[in-house]
Formats: sequence, structure tokens, C-alpha cells
Amino acid sequence: MLRQVVGDLYQIGESVQGEDGWYEAVRVYVLLNDGCPLVFDSGSHVHRGQIMAELKELLGDAPVGYVFLTHTELPHTGNISAILQEWPEAKLVVSSAILPHCELPWWVKEEQVQYSQAGTESVYAGRRISFSDGILKDQPGTHWMFDAQTGALFTADAFGYFFPQSAATSFDDELEDGVPADWLQRYHLNAFRFLPLVDGAKVVSDIARVFAKRDVQVVAPTHGNAIRGNVPQCVTRFNEAILGIRQ
Repeated sequence: MLRQVVGDLYQIGESVQGEDGWYEAVRVYVLLNDGCPLVFDSGSHVHRGQIMAELKELLGDAPVGYVFLTHTELPHTGNISAILQEWPEAKLVVSSAILPHCELPWWVKEEQVQYSQAGTESVYAGRRISFSDGILKDQPGTHWMFDAQTGALFTADAFGYFFPQSAATSFDDELEDGVPADWLQRYHLNAFRFLPLVDGAKVVSDIARVFAKRDVQVVAPTHGNAIRGNVPQCVTRFNEAILGIRQ
């Protein structure tokens, strides 16, 4: 599903149906960035055909400049080989907390990889991207990224949600009342099995600090469509979902 989110930010990808009838998205985000596109995650290899077709349609003759990996789990890195085969000059940007000899394919060249540290920011082809530690993560080395130009916060697995098929291509402002807390809770209980054991208030507080330091206009989760219409509503419902898990 190739769709413009805001400005030069687009999302592509597919959705998969679970056994219980709910659907889960696998999204890749792209900043066109004046001819030097920045790609955030690469999606699952299961969706390679559609993701690569949509990426080529979106970019036209512009080559991928950078691929930012939130973490190295397969639903996020499954198409690195296809992207680097198509655009061999592209660079990978990964967290400095990963173990590259274990978490990156052996054929990725050392000079293709750039490392970022949480709490820092860097400029990539003229675009300033800042990095923070992923508050919710299922793998060490997960980091979130923020693009101040669009106000997009790329949150990896956090802020994902399950949805009925009718909502597969809809942004929050295209739904009757945004993304329900129930959709968010269903997903997070599945993705983060440890949540019943943690202090939800601490999770909510830590995430609030991330938002307080940034002018977040878009939340861009891998496993859900971008939240662009009402970010405060989404955060409130996310908090409700997290705090309700241990009740």
C-alpha cells in the first residue's frame, strides 16, 4: 500500500491476517528527501515483491541513499539484500548497541554501515535525524528515530496495533474515531509478552519524556499505519492500553 503520510513522508508495505481474524501491518517508511531517499526499515521478505515494486514506483530514478534499521529482527530487515542489490551504493544506519558480526548479513560490507548512538543526531544527505533508545523493544539495540522536518517519530514495534481488514489502508484520521485502545492493547500484549510483568506507569512515563523533547506530529510504527491526525489521542489511548494490562 503506497500512500503519502505527510509532506515527503510515505509508507509502503502489506498486512497479514492472524488466526483470530485480526490483521497486522508490516510497514516501511520513506522520506523522499529531495532526490536522496531515506528508508526506515525494509520490511519482511514475505512481502518482498510488493515492497520492492512500491519502492521503485515511489522513487523513480532516485537511488536509495540510506536505510535506517530500528533493529535487526527479520520483519524489519528482510529486504536488505533486495534493496542493496538494486541500489548497491546505499548505506545502512544501525544502532551502535547491536553486534554487527551476529546481527547483520555476512555479505554487508563494513564501509556500507554507519552507527548511531542514542541521544545523538546526525545529518544524512542534508536531513537531520535524531536517535533515542527504544522504550519498548523485543530486541537489544532497538532505537527510535525522529525527523524534525515532518515531525515523524519512527517507533519500531511500539505503537503498533491489530486491526480489522476494513482498516488495513486507513490512517487514524480516516477512521471513525481514531485507533481504539483495544487495538493497541491486543497488539502490545502479543508483541511484548513481558508487559504483564512490568510497571506500566514507568513505561508511560519514559515514553512521555520522549514526546516532551520533540514536536511529534506523526507516529510511524512498523506494525500499524502512521498516526498523523491526532497524536495526543493516540498517546492517551496507548497509555490506557499499557496501564490496563496489569489490571
